[in-house]
Amino acid sequence: MEKLEIMIVDDQPPILTSVSAMLKEKYIVRAFKSGKEALTYLEKNRVDFILLDYYMPEMTGFEMLLSIRQNKALRKTPVAFLTTELSDRMEHEMIQRGADDYLCKPVDSARLLKCIEKHTATR
Repeated sequence: MEKLEIMIVDDQPPILTSVSAMLKEKYIVRAFKSGKEALTYLEKNRVDFILLDYYMPEMTGFEMLLSIRQNKALRKTPVAFLTTELSDRMEHEMIQRGADDYLCKPVDSARLLKCIEKHTATR
């Protein structure tokens, strides 16, 4: 069975490293430090799931999510936010704007794997 491809977008290298390490045995991992880099990659490539930092300089996670949801080829790609802060308002906003899920940092590997499996089960 072919490995699914997971994109991680976070401006903090330690997060990219730790989350990549959690996933690299089971998935193909593509890690990016900015939304702009990730969107450039997505112009020519597809991934099966996107983990997206909520707060990033240059382009926020919401701005990247908006670009993904407006792109016909990408719009059905499952996206989960990574965040250090989570309020009821923020949770509601993430789901309203098209996120499929969210995970709190530091990321728990069991919860991360379960989240990915839940949203990619039909692929």
